[in-house]
Amino acid sequence: MKTPKALLALTLLAAFASPCPAQEVVSTIAFTSTRDNPSGTVFTAGEIYVIDVLADGTYAPARRLTENVYSDLFPAYSPDGKGKIVFQSNRRRTAGEPMNVSDLFLMNHEGQEQTFLTRGGSPAWAPPGPRGAASKTFAFHASASGIEGPALVTPGSATVDSDIFVVNLDDLLENGAQPVNITNHPNVDDDPDWSDDGQKIVFTSHRADDKDAAALSTEIYTINPDGSDRQQITFNTEEERGPAWSPDGTQILFMCRRGDFEICVMNADGTGVTQLTDNTRGDFTPTWSPDGEKILFHRALGPDFGNQLFVMNSNGTAQTQLTTGPGNNLLATWAVVAVGRGKK
Repeated sequence: MKTPKALLALTLLAAFASPCPAQEVVSTIAFTSTRDNPSGTVFTAGEIYVIDVLADGTYAPARRLTENVYSDLFPAYSPDGKGKIVFQSNRRRTAGEPMNVSDLFLMNHEGQEQTFLTRGGSPAWAPPGPRGAASKTFAFHASASGIEGPALVTPGSATVDSDIFVVNLDDLLENGAQPVNITNHPNVDDDPDWSDDGQKIVFTSHRADDKDAAALSTEIYTINPDGSDRQQITFNTEEERGPAWSPDGTQILFMCRRGDFEICVMNADGTGVTQLTDNTRGDFTPTWSPDGEKILFHRALGPDFGNQLFVMNSNGTAQTQLTTGPGNNLLATWAVVAVGRGKK
């Protein structure tokens, strides 16, 4: 007969011999962080990291994709699940250019094969085409003249002559095709995102003579990818930024300035605006989870705690802090990545 001590020893041995089952990775969050150099700014120490979301709703530890002395921001996953990331960086910045000047680069899901694409910022991939055809097109904002620099000092700032451009990745890399300016408008157009069916692009626009950091003439517009049917869908005296179309195409998330920025949502036609957050801190760059049930954004917590990622339900409830530092964690996107996906 086993003694109690022997039973305890066997129990402990079994526990170590049979670890908890590994969790399947169901989606991945990509973001910019200064966690490995918290004393640096996003312009000198911002690198791209990813956090895998597991099947039980928990989050794996962050892992780093880029490592350099420059700024890597606004990662955007390709929607085909292959894990290609377009991101913006100031690594091609020349002497005299501002720290937040940006060019677009491509890399794979492990941070390898980093390739220069074109000058611009705030990239957004088109969804997969009919019958599951992989998307090779992305939109971004850039100087229409090609010579203007950022108008503000913020990350991703548009130029004073910014327009929305689209380009096919293969045409750009293989044939040297030039991106197509689809807005070509006197306003400052920036922050594009695609509808779920690829038939519309949502973006923000404000008058070029409204040069204040809080440009109250900034409204949200939609346009066809060929540049036709430009439509204004918000009409107010507030500033709107960073629109993000929901995975089912029915709603658009955006930053709404109510004192500082809050997170708002509206129907795809601009009706039914609802404020989701309400606090004394700024909330920025909202994005949807792949299933549309969660919203990811970053909140400015002040000089002691920096910018940190938060997750909430799509109706604004259950706001939960995802990152705690050190350093800043911000500018995130959320996607399903099939390549390299496994258990953790």
